[in-house]
Amino acid sequence: MTDLYELLGVQRSASQREIKSAYRRLARKYHPDVNPDPASVQKFATVTDAYHVLVDPQRRKIYDIEGVTLERSAAQQEQQSARAARRAYYQAQADKAVNEWLARERLETKIRGHAVFTMVSLFVTTFAVAIIRPRVIELTNPLWYTIVIVLFAASIFHLILILKRHFDHYTYRQELVSVMQERKNKKPFTRKFAFSFLLGGYLASLIFGLAIGMVAEDLTRDFSGETTLLDALLSVLFYPPIAVLIVDTMYIISLRLEEL
Repeated sequence: MTDLYELLGVQRSASQREIKSAYRRLARKYHPDVNPDPASVQKFATVTDAYHVLVDPQRRKIYDIEGVTLERSAAQQEQQSARAARRAYYQAQADKAVNEWLARERLETKIRGHAVFTMVSLFVTTFAVAIIRPRVIELTNPLWYTIVIVLFAASIFHLILILKRHFDHYTYRQELVSVMQERKNKKPFTRKFAFSFLLGGYLASLIFGLAIGMVAEDLTRDFSGETTLLDALLSVLFYPPIAVLIVDTMYIISLRLEEL
């Protein structure tokens, strides 16, 4: 970068008068009307620019401190501001992407936990009821009969609704998806696999529960009285959906309380 003082031929401590005097001398030397040399035009323009910087106290102060002219300093500041704005924009975009990813992860964790809670509640309750084999219908108690029927109807509706929600979120119909589409499918399980898992888990819980109940028949008789196989089948049909409804309601309430 050309030194403006050196260009005018003055010291850095030169006064305004010395700068003006040096400029007049150089202007007479390089002015196009006086000097026919084509290069004198550029030289005259350069000398004039240097003079306007050094003769202005503010611009000269900036030049002495920063080594650049006011115009260059303003341009550099504008570039720095633009770079800072770009960094802030990209940082904001990155923060937004991270926050959206965390929000999706939290939502996915809740949905996954809800699905696991539903399956575990259904299987464990089926297993326990198959062991104990409590009676469902008491003909001598119409109120209990009515309560069980109402709860059973509500629980069946709830169980179907929540299973459909989980199936829609985690499964896809394999027969409706081409080979190329299947590779891009983000859902982890086929609907056939999910149905097989649900039915297999339910039947396994039922069979193991009945088997253990038969082995411990004396203990279950003391707890629930004399029961038949029909009582056992009716109980595993009625009580597990009701238990899922109750447990699921408590789980949803606990999630709502955590969000407060």
